[in-house]
Amino acid sequence: MIADRYHQHGLRANPFAVPQPVPSQPGSFIDRGLPDPPGASSATLVQVIGDKGAGKSTQVFEWQRREPGPYHYVPPRPYRSRWARPPIADLVYADEIDRMPVPLRSRWFRKLAVTGATVVAGTHVNLASVAHRAGLAVVTHRLGPASVATVRAVLEARVLQASIVDVTSSFRLTNADIVDLHARSQGSLRTAEVLAHELVAQRVHAEVMPTSNIALKVAQL
Repeated sequence: MIADRYHQHGLRANPFAVPQPVPSQPGSFIDRGLPDPPGASSATLVQVIGDKGAGKSTQVFEWQRREPGPYHYVPPRPYRSRWARPPIADLVYADEIDRMPVPLRSRWFRKLAVTGATVVAGTHVNLASVAHRAGLAVVTHRLGPASVATVRAVLEARVLQASIVDVTSSFRLTNADIVDLHARSQGSLRTAEVLAHELVAQRVHAEVMPTSNIALKVAQL
């Protein structure tokens, strides 16, 4: 069975099989050096700007884990779903708000400003001018392509999470693997995880080992 092949490598399953982003769990978040956003009720938009796969959603989820508040996601389709009413609260989290229809976003920003709320949001587009016109202060963070060190930390954390606790010799990505994945992904964490999924699957499916040979194989990685 496929699961048995992963087990022989010390893994419950392919570490990169779960779609990302997902709400971060304690110990799984890789700090990119961004400061914590201001607290609730500051009439502020904290926008995290970056390309697809830069880690915006993961960062927003981590902030929400530390300081809970309602979360709003603007889907790519169907278009009518983009008109779902976003929440109003002292502290709100949102993602992909550049997809939100302009009239809805403008009304939402004005309501947030009037109530003195803080909204922490991921976006591909700089919305500072729109927020300022609505009466919100703006704090901007930009996430560029991830470094080799960041890609390494993210991928190794995923492998660790998928490792079987009672098996001491678990699967590892080599330094050459990490460098190659970083180069091919051009610093996109999401793309690096997709490529890592393919790499792990190819390696595990190509090699079916007796349990006694796990330690020897891991030592060679």
